[in-house]
Amino acid sequence: MRLEFAGAPEVTVSREEVWARLMDPNFVAASAPGVDSVEVVDPTHFKVISGIGVGPMRVSFQLDVELSDVVPPERLRMTALGRASGSAVDTVSSVRLEPLGEGRTRLNWAATTTISGTVASLGARLLEGIARRLTEDFWTDFARRVSQQR
Repeated sequence: MRLEFAGAPEVTVSREEVWARLMDPNFVAASAPGVDSVEVVDPTHFKVISGIGVGPMRVSFQLDVELSDVVPPERLRMTALGRASGSAVDTVSSVRLEPLGEGRTRLNWAATTTISGTVASLGARLLEGIARRLTEDFWTDFARRVSQQR
């Protein structure tokens, strides 16, 4: 099952401040639902353990996260490959920071997620709603927390 989402929240800090937070894996992980741990492998590779409730089940994913196409403080691509017992989730997110002047930035993001295995068998409508909520909540929370850093 393939799902695509996008958004463009505005934050009330400079592009450089948003960029600094995007490059901080612990700050980013604090906005992600169900993250149990983050291990920094190197500046562009991370290992994340995350548990997510999907309908009647809770699944714990081990995610390998890689940053690529990194052009500071403009854009990056984040690939997260996750595996759990009988399930897999692969997400590719692209982020572009657009300066709006006066210490404001538009955080343009798009994410494509592919889900397979047991979790995907829950049904497209249920899974899409959960995935949309989790993805949008993540970026909304990230934007809110970045704006509060002043």
